[in-house]
Order: sequence, then structure tokens, then C-alpha cells
Amino acid sequence: MKTDNNKQGNLIAEEGSERKPATPKRRSAMEKVQERARKAEEKSQLQLKIWADEIREAPNEALRSALFNARNRNQVRRQIRNEEVASYGTSKVIYSGEELRQDDLDVWLQVLHLGRLQPLGETIYFNPTEMKKALDWGYGKDKTERLKTILTRLKATAVNFHSGRLGKGVVLSIIRKFEYADDEDDTRGGGTWSIELDPEVALLFGGGVYSTRIEWEQRLALDGNLSKWLHGFYSTHAKPLPLLIDTLLKPTGTQVASKYKAKALVTEAHNELVRVGFLKEFSISKDGLITVERAPLKKVLTSE
Repeated sequence: MKTDNNKQGNLIAEEGSERKPATPKRRSAMEKVQERARKAEEKSQLQLKIWADEIREAPNEALRSALFNARNRNQVRRQIRNEEVASYGTSKVIYSGEELRQDDLDVWLQVLHLGRLQPLGETIYFNPTEMKKALDWGYGKDKTERLKTILTRLKATAVNFHSGRLGKGVVLSIIRKFEYADDEDDTRGGGTWSIELDPEVALLFGGGVYSTRIEWEQRLALDGNLSKWLHGFYSTHAKPLPLLIDTLLKPTGTQVASKYKAKALVTEAHNELVRVGFLKEFSISKDGLITVERAPLKKVLTSE
């Protein structure tokens, strides 16, 4: 009986030991497993929301600032180092790299369009001929070199996005990696080029809450850099507020010699937006206050 009591006591002791709190070593191992699971879940979420083929989408910070400015395409591009670019609103954008313009944004929009179909960070494969077609550039080796130049320029960038909604700054390259084939018509290699995007780009989109949809055909139909910039800017507002010419031009990065020239430039750009069906109407007061009314949104821009 004494032996049985000892055995029973040992069993009770063993059962009790199982209910003891985890040791620091064991707790540390559990925390590591939980941390790995959390990171895996975050990684799975770093993918853009799917949108229709007829539209493109970009973070609001890229459409409300001079990151992709509206300067004349014939002007020499500046080399910028750690410089805050003008922006509308409370967001702060600091940029290093060769000056970016609306043709660079066209290409980035198309890259994001391709990248929406897979987790960010995975390699995006594409044919340059197809991308030129999507950009409505036409064909020819000169257009291929232009595409290569722009993608290289987007790779050699560092952009610091900071906004209150993020509660932090996010520094990234607009394109993380770019590879190209020597011959786009090489059937053996498929003439395939490849791109990688930084997964942190997803944070700028905020799951579609802090990004804007753009009607692609409208944008491609616009001729001027300023009209393209305004198309993106006004797209970020369902009902744009009236703005003074000077206030509107500042985040475009456009430089004008006089108020007369500024008004003429703005008028021409807004006329373009009416022509392509983006704006229903606009007016400019004697004091330079611009009031616009957007045309009714197409269903493809409002559907999930």
C-alpha cells in the first residue's frame, strides 16, 4: 500500500507539473513561432487589390505631389538628392534620384497594373512589346530604349513617404529590380523582361482606402503633362474644392513666368480634361479661383 501511495503521489505531482506556467525559455520559443506566423500573415496581405483592365490605380501621395511633376518634357531633368517635393495636403514626400515626370508615372501605373495579380515582391514577367502597346507608344527600337530608360530611372530612386495615416515614414525604390533581354524579339527567351516591386508599396495603397482609380483610356488621350497631372489629382477627389491657380500649380512642379502665362496654361489643361470627358465643366474667376465639376463616374471606377 505504501508503494501504491507513492505512485499516486508521483502521478499527482506529474499532473500538477503540466499545469505550471511556461518557463521563460519555453515562452520565448512560443513567441518566436507567433512572430513568424504574424510576419507570414502580413506578407500574405502585401498584395494590391484587383482592379479592372480599364483602369489603373496609384497611391494618393503620388497623385497629389510633384513626385511625378508636370514640367515640360523638353526641359533637362534635374538630379535630386534628398529633397522634399511640393505636395497638396499633409503628406510629406522626400525624393532622391533623377527628376520624374508624367511619362514615368504612365510606366509605373502599368507596372502596378501587372503587379496587382500576384503578391508584391514576386517577379513580374512581361514582354516589352506588350507594354509599349498598353502605353499606346507604338513600336520601334526607339520606343524600346525609351521604356528601358524610364524603368532604369524608376529603379534608381529613393522615396520617403510620410503621412499621419501611416504613423511612420516608408522609404523605398519605386521599382526594386529591373532586368531586360538584349532582344525583345528573341523567341528563344521570349524577349521577356522582369520587374520586382517593393512589398512595402502595399502600405501606401492602404488596401484601396488611400489610393485612387484612374480611367486609363482618358489618361492616354491627354496630350500635355499638366493635363495628365490634373487628371490624377482631381481623380483623388470625388468633389474637388475650388482652388486658386497658384495653389493648384505648386504641387505640379510647373514653373511659369507670369500670372497671365499660368492662367493660359491652366485653361488649356482644363479644356483637355473636358475634351476627354473627365470634367463636365470648369470656370476661372477674375481672382484666379478655379472651380471644376467632374463628369459622372463610370461604373468600372466605382465597382469593387
